[in-house]
Amino acid sequence: MADNPVWKAVKPFANGGVSGMIATCCIQPIDIVKVRIQLGASGSPLGIASGIIKQEGFFTLYKGLSAGLLRQATYTTARLGLFRIITDKAKKMNEGKPLPLYQKALCGLTAGGLGSLVGSPSDLALIRMQADGTLPVEQ
Repeated sequence: MADNPVWKAVKPFANGGVSGMIATCCIQPIDIVKVRIQLGASGSPLGIASGIIKQEGFFTLYKGLSAGLLRQATYTTARLGLFRIITDKAKKMNEGKPLPLYQKALCGLTAGGLGSLVGSPSDLALIRMQADGTLPVEQ
């Protein structure tokens, strides 16, 4: 499989997407608490988390996970995959020599910017889904 050209092209994208999705599953409860604090909840982060669990149930901490996974499937996959492609092209233009820091930074800025174009809609959906718990029931 290592010598398969299709896998070689897809691997940076797959690694980026899967790693981002695993990280999202771990960090989602902290992200929910962060959004609640940003929306005006008062108290300590642990107090807010325990209040969410008591009032809305444990799985509310994972509300918006589908949008978070979609965000990682788009943004992180594109960002990390494009970074590999862009740095490979830059190395070829640099005659195979290691890239200096400013070129690596430029490759990262380019890949991050292009990735954010792809991932912004799912990021907006994530924030809206997380904020739904603060709205009145009729909304």
